[in-house]
Amino acid sequence: MASIATWLVIGFTLIIIGMLVIFIGTIYSSSQQTSTQKSEVGGVIMIGPIPIIFGNSWKAITLAIVLAIVLMILAIAFILISKGFVLKVPS
Repeated sequence: MASIATWLVIGFTLIIIGMLVIFIGTIYSSSQQTSTQKSEVGGVIMIGPIPIIFGNSWKAITLAIVLAIVLMILAIAFILISKGFVLKVPS
């Protein structure tokens, strides 16, 4: 069984890798875009259970709303699992 320190290092490493992937993807995307292309931007900022949704087109905002709902359902599921409210299937 792995220790807490091992899980902290794994989590921190995954966060750093994720940030690098986003950074590299942003730079790659901006270098490939020409002035004639229209870009659509949307995002979700989760502050606790409350989502703040933003975007510059209805398509991007709609996608952000769907992703916010998925994130909130996942957050509730993880909270219930951590509190011990797990569905137990009788065997």
